[in-house]
Amino acid sequence: MNPDDDLNPMPTEGEQLPPPGELRKPDDDKLAEQWAGKIKAGRKHWEVLNKRIAHNRKVVAGFNWKQDPATQQFVDPRANLLFSTVQATLPNIYARNPDVSVTGTHKNRDLRLFTETLETVLSKQTRAAKLKRRAKMSVISSLVSYFGIVKVTYQRDIHQDPVIVERINDTQDNLVEVEAAIQRLEDPEQANEIELRRQQLEQTLKGLQEESEVVSAEGLAIDRVLPENLIIDPSVLEFYDYETADWLAHVIPMRRGAAQGLYQVDLSRATAYKVQDNSAGPATSGDSIPFGQAGEALASKGSEDEQICIIEIWDRQTQRIYTIADGCKFFVREPYSVDRVGQRWYPFFILPYSVLDGQFVAPCLVDLTEKLQEEHNDTRDKFAAHRKLNMPGWVASSDVDTKTIKRHADALLGEITLIDTAGRPLTQVIQPKQPIPIQPIDYDTGPIRTDWEMVTGLQDAARSTVVQPKTATEANIMQQSLSGRTAEFRDKVEDWLQEIYEYAAQVLLLEVEEKTVAGYMGPHKVESVLDPMTGMPVDQITERAYEWPQLEREQIFGMVEVDIVAGTTGAPDKAQSQELWIKVMPAIQPLVTQIMQLAAQGIDYAPLEALLRETLKRFDDRIDAEQFLPARQPQAMPPAAPEMPPGAAPGVPTDPNAIPAANDPLATLPPGQIPGAPAQAPAIPNL
Repeated sequence: MNPDDDLNPMPTEGEQLPPPGELRKPDDDKLAEQWAGKIKAGRKHWEVLNKRIAHNRKVVAGFNWKQDPATQQFVDPRANLLFSTVQATLPNIYARNPDVSVTGTHKNRDLRLFTETLETVLSKQTRAAKLKRRAKMSVISSLVSYFGIVKVTYQRDIHQDPVIVERINDTQDNLVEVEAAIQRLEDPEQANEIELRRQQLEQTLKGLQEESEVVSAEGLAIDRVLPENLIIDPSVLEFYDYETADWLAHVIPMRRGAAQGLYQVDLSRATAYKVQDNSAGPATSGDSIPFGQAGEALASKGSEDEQICIIEIWDRQTQRIYTIADGCKFFVREPYSVDRVGQRWYPFFILPYSVLDGQFVAPCLVDLTEKLQEEHNDTRDKFAAHRKLNMPGWVASSDVDTKTIKRHADALLGEITLIDTAGRPLTQVIQPKQPIPIQPIDYDTGPIRTDWEMVTGLQDAARSTVVQPKTATEANIMQQSLSGRTAEFRDKVEDWLQEIYEYAAQVLLLEVEEKTVAGYMGPHKVESVLDPMTGMPVDQITERAYEWPQLEREQIFGMVEVDIVAGTTGAPDKAQSQELWIKVMPAIQPLVTQIMQLAAQGIDYAPLEALLRETLKRFDDRIDAEQFLPARQPQAMPPAAPEMPPGAAPGVPTDPNAIPAANDPLATLPPGQIPGAPAQAPAIPNL
């Protein structure tokens, strides 16, 4: 490719972009100013929650950034129970991508090939978008920061799509860097650095000429959004009402130079934000910043490396997307609409740890256990201090020679130490120090553990290092504790994932082209047959590898249903799976045998099929009954009767010279006998 081509983004809806090297300087816009006021009010509304989120992260991390990292004081809590609880909960909630089941809603159509195709495309696209990594981080975020949020979009064009943080690697980002480099090169205020800018531009162009990346990649993109970087309309009262909120705003931290290269707008008035470093406190994200902390930037003031915030506003009322820069009162790109979205308009999916009626925020894991961890560590710290007071020592009389007492303390093994006792018994001169009595009940953490188990549902057997239970009692405790603790939260995670998969399936049906599907599923099976008209061999599809119809939005939304197989997101338990299969196989094997026998005889086996499905459902609803059922063969139609010429009687050969068949009943009729008529009575002789 020629890196000098296509440097300018495509204008959206009549937008006139300046030539390379020049930045637009638009005037203030009343609508943009109104949205800036709404964003400011929204930040004020969620300010307290965002401060609490930052506190929760600091508590779970347990780092004291004001201390020397080489000292023990750098890690604040003696026992970080919160972090260990989060880590113990995660693999039981989300350890792998769930099993997806796509079913067709049109019962009068055979959609099996289409549903299998959609399942494959959906699995490959979500895996390529790193759903597992995003989902695991979202689960941690919901445990610590109340909510886990992902944004699902489709990447096609960097200038046409909504803002995508985790973009697929392609040259579009490099082209934006080229545009930004050209702007810096032609900026008269940076004339003293022109040689450095020219070298940067040359290196960027050389990287493009290598073509190490594809020109324009497309596919499903899943971004994780920090809770403080999603501003929700303050009028939303309860949690699940966010799906019908009037507007949502996504705050995207971005370098000033990168934003100017992407939108070709002068953003010198945009508010600069400081990136939190470890010396000031725990960072909320490695590549993000809390949007409420405007102030001194780490980069030089006004430089292209300063951090600013691009705010993408999704307005459900007008079905439009507005993009502004924080601190500016104009749109950095013209408002636009996204046509190819799912049935649900918002691409943001929020996972809560818990919900309450009448309020948006409910307690998270940190809120439930922070005081208990503090009490536990306080008890353990005091117990350790008490033990230090009881360190072994000696008590000596003040009138004893200190030199001999010191030698007594430093005496070697077997050495005889001489002490001048002035005629008094040695026990009156020096003796071991009496320890301060310890009351075990004063330092017992049992009640604290009980409270911890009550608020988290985590039992001792589940928190221990035992991975495989050794006794039936231990296995039962582990199963009951995990079920009670994770059942409700796992149900929320599965509902959240189902919404994501359903939305992703709808977007993929609208966006993915058939050639991409063919790359996933392989080519159709083709055989050469003779054309009856021309007699020439032609290729004909004998077996289709995939089915990918081109349908309208309304048809796609109502055509398929996407379900998450319950219980498939947690870590697999091989021992439990083997035990379950040992119980299931003897129960279903006779049913499968009977079904196959009835199918071979052409007898309806619907009752046995229903019994098999119900049996598997009672054991484990994750087992698919379809894989045990024989393939349904189409019923053979009886051969059609041959056409008869007009006027011909049934069974009478049209050829008079034809010889009647041996089993033809008409061949045995007497001459003149009409088929089907009563036989003539024999003649009576004259007497």
